[in-house]
Amino acid sequence: MKYNKIFIGFWFFFFGLIIATAQEEETDDLGTQEITVVKSYSPSLKSVFKIQTLPEIDDSLVQKKIKVDYTFESIPVLSTFVPNKATPLKLQRQESSFYHNSYVMGGIGNQSYLQFNLSAMVPLDRMQSIGLEFLYNKVGAIDQTLLNSDQKRTSLNLLHQYKQNNMRVDSDLRFDRQGHNFFGLYDLDWTEIPSLRLNVIDPSQNLNYLSIRSRWQWYEGLFSRVNFNTHITTDSFDSMEHIVKINSKMRIPFFNQYLELIPHVELINTDFVSGYYNDQILEFHKGMGRLELQFLNVGKKLKLLLGAKGIYPFGNIEEGNPIFFVYPKAEISYKSGSGKWVPFVNYNGIYDLNSFTAFSLENPYMAPTMTIKPTEVNHYGDLGFNAYPGSGLSFKLNAHYSQYDNFPMFKRLPYDQNNKDMAYRLGNAYEVIYDSVEKMAIVTRIAMRFSEYNKISLETGYFKYIRNGDQKVWNLPSLKIDFNVNLRLGRKLFFQVGGNYIGDRDSVRNRVVPLTDNSSGNFETVESLESVFSVLSSITWKINSQWDFFYQGKTFLSENTSRWAYYENQSQVHLGGVRYKFDINF
Repeated sequence: MKYNKIFIGFWFFFFGLIIATAQEEETDDLGTQEITVVKSYSPSLKSVFKIQTLPEIDDSLVQKKIKVDYTFESIPVLSTFVPNKATPLKLQRQESSFYHNSYVMGGIGNQSYLQFNLSAMVPLDRMQSIGLEFLYNKVGAIDQTLLNSDQKRTSLNLLHQYKQNNMRVDSDLRFDRQGHNFFGLYDLDWTEIPSLRLNVIDPSQNLNYLSIRSRWQWYEGLFSRVNFNTHITTDSFDSMEHIVKINSKMRIPFFNQYLELIPHVELINTDFVSGYYNDQILEFHKGMGRLELQFLNVGKKLKLLLGAKGIYPFGNIEEGNPIFFVYPKAEISYKSGSGKWVPFVNYNGIYDLNSFTAFSLENPYMAPTMTIKPTEVNHYGDLGFNAYPGSGLSFKLNAHYSQYDNFPMFKRLPYDQNNKDMAYRLGNAYEVIYDSVEKMAIVTRIAMRFSEYNKISLETGYFKYIRNGDQKVWNLPSLKIDFNVNLRLGRKLFFQVGGNYIGDRDSVRNRVVPLTDNSSGNFETVESLESVFSVLSSITWKINSQWDFFYQGKTFLSENTSRWAYYENQSQVHLGGVRYKFDINF
């Protein structure tokens, strides 16, 4: 027993010595480690419906709030500020605009004024559309005219449009019939002229215009456009004119700019039954080929176009005329840094083939017999500037100079004692004469655009003509004024007014006397025509998106109501009507 205690004590002492020695040797290498034994969670059905509570952790750093006391010192201040009560913004519903593809309108007014108009442009698919336009209007006869003096017009237009991403084609077939009367007789006692038989004369002149046009446009590629136009004009006196025009434009890239090549061919054939001073048939066959070559540079500030055009006329060419014409062409404009100031200068020359169609559209009282000559514009230049001060305001001022050979002027024909009851042989029709003329002008235009519907424009032109030999230029005013006003009054009322002023001009008056052995019956004198000032107005009341009421009126504020001598118009005409808009879908 004693042995065992000594033996056990020895071994305890021995192991204690070993452990103490080992700890002294490995004190720097052995660190303290903590082992956490986690028992896997084994859920049971008893804990399914238990409400889990968030563990609460005692925070020993929570401090009590420190109470802070504030002291205020009052200082007297004088103030006149009165706060305004805030009011909520009122939202306005934006007006939605919906456009219909068709409309029909009609109206009636004083002086037997009638108007009817039908228009439609209907899409066939995403690329094609077809259209129809029909117009008819009529104004009754003027009181106290010896011959019938009413006017009427009928127009029918068929359209077709084809569009793709890289091209567009617009074509139309148009028929326009304008009914006038040769009623502008001199103010004299016609009972003393036995060759005038009013009861058998038909003064009507129906001008019929038929045209076929096709315009092709490409946005990419060599060809930029190709246009084809053909016109046929007839009247009540068996006159006929046929016009064909073909032109195109090719745009060739050239050092990041463009070279444009514009060929043009034009043919005009005109036939009159007889001349005015003889019974011979008048036929005119004229044509020309024109080629323009121009360099186009469009920059941010500078726009430059330089080129030339060569013209080869053919057909009935007068003796002594050149067989080939060359005219320069230049257009230069420069935009300032702010873009509010754009000076420009243009200069070119033109060779025009005149036609009975163009003359009759300008003056419907042309005699259906005339001499047709081409006009050579040797110099045509403009120098001026466009200004855009801002806020929708724009201003234009330019000086003009041009010099013409065979400049056309309208001159009143003498009375024909052997008129054979032809309405245009009573000293009431016009012929065209040609001469060398210089034209100088100052033209200004000012426009103010307030919004899409509210805008005002005024254009004035002062002209001076110098004719060869200081002779008179006939029926050309020295002053022209045009103004237009468009206003939207409220949401449903639209107002438009336009005015046209034509200044004094010189005309020819032929003295008509009974034919005797010693007198031809005609003596030419100069007659000064008074100015003409006319105002056109229109008011539209939009009832809803489909129905409109409208008013149209034309009033002459001058005593003279005629652009052409003795062809007076109704001093006042007023018309009221209704317009209905709708949609047509195929």
